Amino acid sequence: MANKSEVNTDVTGHFLDSSKLNEIQKWRPVITGLTTNPVILQKDGVVDIPAHLRLICQTVGPRFPVSVEIPDTQMSQEEMLGLAHEYVQQFPANAVIKVPITDRGLNVIHKLAKEGVPINATLGITFSQLALAADAGADFVSLFWGRALESKEKYNEGPGPEVILESTLAYLLTRGHTDVRVIVGSIRTLDQVRQALAQGAHIVTVTPGVLEQSMKAKRLDETIREFNDAYHQARQDPNFKLI
Repeated sequence: MANKSEVNTDVTGHFLDSSKLNEIQKWRPVITGLTTNPVILQKDGVVDIPAHLRLICQTVGPRFPVSVEIPDTQMSQEEMLGLAHEYVQQFPANAVIKVPITDRGLNVIHKLAKEGVPINATLGITFSQLALAADAGADFVSLFWGRALESKEKYNEGPGPEVILESTLAYLLTRGHTDVRVIVGSIRTLDQVRQALAQGAHIVTVTPGVLEQSMKAKRLDETIREFNDAYHQARQDPNFKLI
């Protein structure tokens, strides 16, 4: 691999789930990473992925982690590795390779990790997936909160995302994987953001819509109006000074 990764993986906070440049620019001051996936890229009408990634990387700046997904679990191991190498070579200052946690994916994670390629192990719905991905060498392991909840409620499979997150954090501590970051994605509501962070998730991946919701509350709107009205009323006094 020609280019060595320069990405900062020692991050916490909020990752944005989007490929739209205007949304990325809007939320860039408060996000610490960006994730994309085949569904997002298709929905946003992206067909030339490398060209669009170049624009994204120019927008966020160097060392900012941008997760790019291996788009097809049916790819051969060699195809997955080749695509990962290509992305890191083109975008060494940003590319984090999202590898699905499957049998084949675990082998790819292990090989890439040995080369120093930053890995976001994705599609985590079970505890074992996340634990094995961490053991394979992933820098990030992604728990799909909403889908893990649906797995429990729809199919009666698994203990639910809260227990999976708690168990994963305990496992990382036991195994000494202190550098592995747990990402919680597939977030549906603001309260799921709160739950995930309160339980110790290092990172939550959220859509622009969820971030917009975080700025909305009836009492907040009332308070803003009250403060604005007080300011505008005070300005009527001829002796008023702001600075």
